Amino acid sequence: MLASNTNGVFVVLFLNTGFLLLIANANLTEHPPHFITEHFKGPYYDYEPEWYAQVGFLILKTMIINAFLPFSGLALGYFLPLLKRKMDMKWGKDRYVTKKTSMIAYKKVWSGGEYIMHVKDSGILLIVFVTSMYGVGMPLLFPVAAFNFANQFFCERIMACYQVKLPPALDDRLTNNLLSMMKWAPLIMLFNGYWMLSNKQIFGNKWSYVPNSLSSTSMKSGHYINLDVNWAIPVLLMAFCAVFLVLFIRIVPNETRMKYGFSLQEKEIKVDEDLPNFFDTILLSQADELVNEEKNLKRWFGIECNDPDTVQKCDDANQPNKSIMGTPWYTVLSND
Repeated sequence: MLASNTNGVFVVLFLNTGFLLLIANANLTEHPPHFITEHFKGPYYDYEPEWYAQVGFLILKTMIINAFLPFSGLALGYFLPLLKRKMDMKWGKDRYVTKKTSMIAYKKVWSGGEYIMHVKDSGILLIVFVTSMYGVGMPLLFPVAAFNFANQFFCERIMACYQVKLPPALDDRLTNNLLSMMKWAPLIMLFNGYWMLSNKQIFGNKWSYVPNSLSSTSMKSGHYINLDVNWAIPVLLMAFCAVFLVLFIRIVPNETRMKYGFSLQEKEIKVDEDLPNFFDTILLSQADELVNEEKNLKRWFGIECNDPDTVQKCDDANQPNKSIMGTPWYTVLSND
């Protein structure tokens, strides 16, 4: 459920931040299929210099603003609960003076908020995908993304320690979902990076006439996908190789790939750690502690806390040659 929410929030954020601005300013009328592309009549036919000055600048500015959002979340997570608590204390200093009439309402004011993990993961995916999509043409996005990650690491640690409730114990499904989504970012970087690097106006000094001096659109790009050998073709070849590997892994069964050496074998690795038996390494004082504890429980409470065989082995234990340092078990009477 949380993984689906993460993906849904990410798709909405990515469309709003990194895709709608691109489509709204794109002119695709010189590309097929024309029954679709004729509806996209933005001012820019390609990633030309004016596109970077207008649209690219807006994307970079959005990511810079996004890099400082963790600090605003940290400040809001501190001052908003502080204001609610001050109002509950009638602007005094005694926290036991409250307007609440139930313990649940009182705890809600004085406890932290919920730590919404899937929203955090969506933000990480947004940074990775937007940076990957436009980073080849706008390298400044990479240090901005690194700065954003550093800010999130700093602010999230403070938030998790001092502002929110203890996050719930989750399994690794959210982490696996995050990693499975991130693996598509390099493909986007390779394909869109090829299109940016193969721009003929910037790298080939090509040009064409505009319709007229009053036209709101720029010159046509004459930019199409082809396999001519140029400065950008290695990026396209790497993109095609990456697609081939993804399809190969998804289509070819794992047993077939292992047979020809294209996958790791699922073989259990047995490691001999050369460790002695547990009951041959505990100190006599620790063994006596467990035995005496068991006798005390039987005598005064009539219960058994440990397995009788374990108690007997501890009672028969000898002085070890090499002992385990520290308490090897955790019981109520041993917690001193």
